[in-house]
Amino acid sequence: YALMFIHAGQPGKVKKVQGNVASARKVFRVMKPVETLAPIITDPFGTKALKNSDDPKLMFLVKRAQMLLMALYFGGDHLVWAKSAGVLEDAETANMAKKVSMYSWFGGSVCKALVEMFELSKLVSNTNAKLKSLQDREGEEAEDERRETRAKADAMALKRTFTVCHAFVQATLALGLVDALPLKPRTLGFLGVTASVMNIYLLLPGSFKPQLKAKRG
Repeated sequence: YALMFIHAGQPGKVKKVQGNVASARKVFRVMKPVETLAPIITDPFGTKALKNSDDPKLMFLVKRAQMLLMALYFGGDHLVWAKSAGVLEDAETANMAKKVSMYSWFGGSVCKALVEMFELSKLVSNTNAKLKSLQDREGEEAEDERRETRAKADAMALKRTFTVCHAFVQATLALGLVDALPLKPRTLGFLGVTASVMNIYLLLPGSFKPQLKAKRG
């Protein structure tokens, strides 16, 4: 994506390098469809998932849809790689695979955003309920618990909000890559770099660590 931003769609060495790098990295994602579908493979009807969760069935279906769509995204991406690597010769099949892959990425990202917004709503509700239960308690221990509850909730809310933004950036990028949105190569490159940096930040340990406020003296 950084190389796409640099070449801005213009032919030349940078664009050629970008194509080669993109093709080379696909090999390391070969098991991604299976990994994404693992929860469905181990629990096809969602019996365990529904039993261990109080989430509404609609949200369960959204989560399942996200898994299926992301599996299609990675699977289609593999066919696109196979065409560029010379394994697949049918250009029409590769073009269709790219469309399926990108639209699935878009759909999976939207599902991810919906799941995170639902979890954010549930977090706010649970936090308010806990703080209300602590309202009548007095003393330093109760105050510490209230402060810790708020700090943890704020950190988790920030992470979920950040994840929603990340999902929407990916969704926009997916539509741009399949030409469903009229985005220029430099814009696509910028969105790709942004999505990658955001993903790295999400994976960093302690990136959304609760910030406990100092006690008042």
